[in-house]
Amino acid sequence: MEFKDKFVGFVDILGWKDMVKAAEARAGMALSNLVDALKDLGTPEDRNKYEMYGPRICPNSTYSERGLDFQLTQISDCVIVSSEISPAGLMNLVDHCFGAVVKLLTKGIMCRGYITRGAIYHTDDYVIGSGYQEACEKEVLVTAFKRAADERGTPFIEVDPVVCDFVNDYGDSCVKEMFSRSVKTDGEVTALFPFKRLSHSFIVSGWGVTFDPEEEKRANQNMRRMIVSFKERVMALVNQSNPRAVSKANHYIAALDAQLKVCDRVDEILGVPDSPFPDEISR
Repeated sequence: MEFKDKFVGFVDILGWKDMVKAAEARAGMALSNLVDALKDLGTPEDRNKYEMYGPRICPNSTYSERGLDFQLTQISDCVIVSSEISPAGLMNLVDHCFGAVVKLLTKGIMCRGYITRGAIYHTDDYVIGSGYQEACEKEVLVTAFKRAADERGTPFIEVDPVVCDFVNDYGDSCVKEMFSRSVKTDGEVTALFPFKRLSHSFIVSGWGVTFDPEEEKRANQNMRRMIVSFKERVMALVNQSNPRAVSKANHYIAALDAQLKVCDRVDEILGVPDSPFPDEISR
């Protein structure tokens, strides 16, 4: 029995109290939907997959244990995850947290969290350590993409600079690439940012591939409909009488609106004869 130096992630659902009250009054999400949302944070099966199959993301990256010493504890409306200190360990922890954000987003649910490195004793029964305490304490202080100098608690999963430094110093090409796809920085703070993946990517003509502009237009329109539905679901769950909750929701809405502009740009290019199809359109 000992503390270990590990990567630690803490993810918390925002607005949970209001969602529970609404469910009890039969005026919002049903209890079964709330339970499904909690499963999106992670389940014992998610942890067991690492023991059975090893790293899911960047499987050829360096690790110490095949199961990455990956631990997961879901309590009420939050989850604590930890992994060994290794490139594969970090990337798979980041990927788990990223996946939770995306799954919750499809339900219109916002979340906030913090990923750091520190001492932790993490088993099926216990979560103890300064690394866990730091992640919990800094979750409420997240400032990623803040709109005012004194804004705190923005709805993102912030990544500690020590974690970013580890990626730069020890991460291989796969870890660096996958990490960059999962995060965004505002120049000072780095956080998980799933929104930039919500854009249609062109299937450019190549060997054995025929470019179909009509198919691309349909795919782009489907992406647009999906983004609009996410916006509607987010606003449907927000307590409009709570200015702080509305402010947090506006962060998500702004990010989704930015992706709608990408869809608009795709349509513009598809409407121009002999137009090039640059890779940057999907970024």
